[in-house]
Amino acid sequence: MIGDLENPASAPEHQVGLRRRQRRVQVARACDACRLRRTKCDNGVPCSKCIARGNHCSNSGALKASTLTEASEEIACLKRKVQELETELKRQASDHHNLPSPIGSSPSLHSDRLSTRADPGPGLKRYRDGIQFRPTRSSNETWFGPSSLYSFIQRLGEFLNLKLQKEHSVHRLHPVSASDHKLLDVPEAGLVGTQDRPLSRPTEDVFSAGIYLSLIQEEYFINLYWQTYHTSLFPIVDETQFKNHYQSLLVNGGQNRKPSALVDIIIAMCMQYATSTMPAETQGMLAEGKDALVAGRWHYWRGQKLLQYELDSPSLSTLQCHLLCAVYTCGGSFHNLMISTVGLAVSTAYMLGLHLDPPPTMPEKDREMRRRLWWAVYLMDSKSGMKLGRPFMLSSSYFMPSLPSDTLEAAASSGSMFTPIGQNATWLSYNLHTVQLYMKVRTAYTAFYDHESHLQERQALWPNHQAQNSGAEVLNAYAQSIHQWVDGIPESLKLKRQNNGQSSSTDFSSIVLEPFTPPWLQRQRLLLEHTYHHLCVNLYRPFISFTLKPLSDSISEELAMRCASHAIMLTMITHQALTESTLFDGWHEAFFCQWNAVMTLVGFVMLFPSSTLSYQAKHAIELAILVFDNFGAKFSVAANAAKIVRDLSVKIEVLTRSSDLEFNTATISQDFEVGSLSSVSVDQALPSQDLFDAPDFNLFDMAVDIDFWNSADTLWPDLENLSQFQAEI
Repeated sequence: MIGDLENPASAPEHQVGLRRRQRRVQVARACDACRLRRTKCDNGVPCSKCIARGNHCSNSGALKASTLTEASEEIACLKRKVQELETELKRQASDHHNLPSPIGSSPSLHSDRLSTRADPGPGLKRYRDGIQFRPTRSSNETWFGPSSLYSFIQRLGEFLNLKLQKEHSVHRLHPVSASDHKLLDVPEAGLVGTQDRPLSRPTEDVFSAGIYLSLIQEEYFINLYWQTYHTSLFPIVDETQFKNHYQSLLVNGGQNRKPSALVDIIIAMCMQYATSTMPAETQGMLAEGKDALVAGRWHYWRGQKLLQYELDSPSLSTLQCHLLCAVYTCGGSFHNLMISTVGLAVSTAYMLGLHLDPPPTMPEKDREMRRRLWWAVYLMDSKSGMKLGRPFMLSSSYFMPSLPSDTLEAAASSGSMFTPIGQNATWLSYNLHTVQLYMKVRTAYTAFYDHESHLQERQALWPNHQAQNSGAEVLNAYAQSIHQWVDGIPESLKLKRQNNGQSSSTDFSSIVLEPFTPPWLQRQRLLLEHTYHHLCVNLYRPFISFTLKPLSDSISEELAMRCASHAIMLTMITHQALTESTLFDGWHEAFFCQWNAVMTLVGFVMLFPSSTLSYQAKHAIELAILVFDNFGAKFSVAANAAKIVRDLSVKIEVLTRSSDLEFNTATISQDFEVGSLSSVSVDQALPSQDLFDAPDFNLFDMAVDIDFWNSADTLWPDLENLSQFQAEI
């Protein structure tokens, strides 16, 4: 037995068979270097031969796909790895953004990290880009959103600059009005007694410096308030209580009065308005520096100083002052100051608890006043936000108080006595329907810009026609709600039309100014329809796009046509009201709405030169010049607007003739690719990067402070060179 173990030859046969079947380990595939050398390769990663020679070995350990299934699996694996790496990068960028920068860190590394934006995450909206611009009255840049006229004119200027193929810069001239007369200039003498009592309110002292009115003059302007702003803006001041308050301020046998912020701001507003109705040569000392926009600034300044003492303990009167100050600064075109004042009004309204519906134990008269104040804040917040393209400050995600009443009982207890206008409508009905209009438009505005918030940062509003039509469908869905508002206007508040034209329509019929109608009621009718057209222009203007022209017969093109129609109708109403009445004389809101409309029409004519509305739009531009001439006889900002639009209208006629060749016959210049009218994309003509690098046309500057330009002749080629210029195009 032992001998069998020691002698291999005597082992069992099956053990010998197993030894014979053992084979060497073979390599599944030799590396590239071993295959070329025809040498033995092992499964090392890298192989031992390559390590010995110091060569690069192709053995990486990764399986190479030899079939379609294996290739698909490898691609899926790589995609998962890429997603994991991107997620990790975003997380690191977010962590770095939330941590303070380390002291002494490398500037280049710091800037690289800041350039990596964190993912906004689900449910978060991204602000649209807008533009950064330094207004003439400001030393710093401020942001204006994409819905603002500022942003629209910036894009229009870049579009014109590219079409002209020349550099046209605006040379800033010396200011002709408000730049030498700042709104917040402090009188030399300052406050009487403030050095001795810096923290005490000057209840007995009277400001001695500046241009102030006598009591008789104050009464004139105060009485003007009840027929204008009180009825045609918002009824937030009880007339009876105010007059009693004013009488209580009289001292020294009626020779002087005590300071009052509310009285001063009402006087300042009416001085600004009344001075703007007077010819420039008769304005006298009320218009300092021949600028009606800053008339009453001394009363405004005094009221502002008094309001500082109420910031920590506000009252309803404090809120009334903030709202009226916002109107005054808006009329003077101090838009950043206006929106800051609206912010004060919003915070004050929350401090006073006006966001809660008044308790039933409160007298009905006081309940209605609190509601009117809250909705006045809502109206100013909506107006300023949509005008400048900035976020709203009032939260709309909570229930709000009930709308103010316009019943006969509410009107009787309001403190003002105006005759009922019929059909259960009163002088308060105008304010109620204005608020309802802003509610509907603000809802549509919010839905539209929230819908576009999914776009990537720095991406154009319309990256393609599909996105453009998608946005148009969202906005068009709210059009029916706005039409329902039109149908709900009482007949006594509707502006009649000639030849059986429909009120609040765009049928281009002339309006009828009924005789023997109180001016306050006629102005309410005008302003209600005027505001409707103005808001529709702003709502539909994104579809007059200089980056992507809407497709023919698309819903986007339809909304662009609606925008132009409302702008034309607004111009016709403004022109007729100024020609046949004095209802819009000095009304700065009407002027700014007209400027907004005419610049929109300029953009429309440039983008749609062969549209069926092109003729009406050009005619409306001519009417706008007459409107600015009328306003310009009273305040210089309108006179300069007339010069600008008059110059633009001449040159636009030349450019639109060349545009007929570009868009109708597809004879496109070297910067435009040939295409059919239904598919011409301005993206081809305006590369997104080149837009920001294009020469500065500065048409945008004219919209911000057009009162600062005496001439716009430098914008365009000389008149004698027009034929040569047309030939070049």
